[in-house]
Amino acid sequence: MYRFMQRHFLTGLLSITPLVITSWILWRFYVLISATMRPWLQRIPAVTETYPNFLLTLIGVVVFVLLITLVGLFTRNLIGIAFFRVLEKFFEQIPVVKSVFSAVKQIAQVFLQDRRTAFQKVVMFAYPRRGLYSMGFVTRDEMEQPLVNVFLPTTPNPTSGFMLLVPRRELVELSIPVEEAIKLIVSGGAIMTPEQATLIGDQAVQLALKAEAAAPGGETEKDLEQ
Repeated sequence: MYRFMQRHFLTGLLSITPLVITSWILWRFYVLISATMRPWLQRIPAVTETYPNFLLTLIGVVVFVLLITLVGLFTRNLIGIAFFRVLEKFFEQIPVVKSVFSAVKQIAQVFLQDRRTAFQKVVMFAYPRRGLYSMGFVTRDEMEQPLVNVFLPTTPNPTSGFMLLVPRRELVELSIPVEEAIKLIVSGGAIMTPEQATLIGDQAVQLALKAEAAAPGGETEKDLEQ
């Protein structure tokens, strides 16, 4: 009975935790927008007299999204680019603020830009030693360069990890979408499908064959370990 309760309790907890966390984030966003935009909307008599407070908050969310979109459009033209460059140079002149500004800017560029350019593709390579394989994301790949920039995330928090420079010949591309690979990393491989397991196993064999072919004197991986 105890094991039955424990197993089903953990299953329910895993099912409801993402919903609760997502709902909490959306609610905090709603409260933030409400506290920011509602006072401005309430200054318009026609809006205040016509719509209830709940609709005022929804209007505030729409206005906020439109403002952010307009800022994005503004930063894509020459005037906007020049304007934000001046702002960046201003912040970079302040001793303490420039460190915070630079760090936040780099983090935003990695995680807020289009994932197709941030994480270009999923690859597998031998790490931390031959015979053990890791999954990473290509972040920069210049065809004329022999080394490829690979981000190696940690489990279960893929936002932290290591930036590795891996020889191109030691990488094998996995035909797995970036989103699916992130799910695998977050779960520690617990949600791996049979198709993904087969694909990763086949690629591991391919990497092992490459390593044996590149070994001096035709030595196998087992010989080198001995």
